[in-house]
Amino acid sequence: MVSWWESLPFLQQLFYYCAIPSTLILVIQTVLSILGIGNDDIDADIDMDVDTDFDSDVATADAIESAASLKFFSIRGIVAFFTLFGWVGVVLAGQGVKSAVVIIIAFISGLIGMFIIALLFYSITKLQCSGNIKVKNAIGQVAQVYIPIPASMAGKGKIQVTLQDTLSEIYAMTEGDERLATGSMVLVVDEIDSNTLLVEKQI
Repeated sequence: MVSWWESLPFLQQLFYYCAIPSTLILVIQTVLSILGIGNDDIDADIDMDVDTDFDSDVATADAIESAASLKFFSIRGIVAFFTLFGWVGVVLAGQGVKSAVVIIIAFISGLIGMFIIALLFYSITKLQCSGNIKVKNAIGQVAQVYIPIPASMAGKGKIQVTLQDTLSEIYAMTEGDERLATGSMVLVVDEIDSNTLLVEKQI
C-alpha cells in the first residue's frame, strides 16, 4: 500500500486527499439524512441581504427570493464539490492528462456537483411548502429566519417553521426596531394574512 501510494504523482495524491475525506463526509451526511438527523441543513449559507419591496413588485421579489433560496454555498454543496473534484481529478490524472486540463475539468465537475445539490434541496424545500398549509398553526412556535426580515414592518422576509409535520418557508414581518438576520431564532406571535406571519426576536 505504501509503495503504491508513493508511486502516484503528487497531483493524483492531492486529488485523493480531496476525494476520500469528502466522500466519507458525504456518506455520513446521507445516512444522517435518511435517519432524519440534520435535515435542517445548518449550512454556511451566504446572507445575500436582499431587502426588497414585496408590495411594490411581487413578481420581481419572488424571482429574487428564488435565487436567494438556492443554497449554492452550503456544507452539502462544498462536500459535493470536493467529492467530484477529487474523483474526477484522480481518474484524469491517472490517464496521463495534462495537469492544467485535469484541474480545469475537475473544478468544473465540482461546480456542477454543487449546483445539482443546491437544486435538489431547493426542489425539496419547494415540495415541502406545497399543500394546504394553515400558517396560523405556527403561532407560538419558534422559527428560524431564512431570508432577512426588515425592522419596523418595513418589508417581508422569510422564516422556516414546522407546519403540519412539514418544514415550510413562510413570509414574515416584525414590529421590532431590529432587523432580523438569516439564522436568527424568532417567535411567531400572530398571523398577518394567509401567507404572512408576525414574529419577534427570540430572547
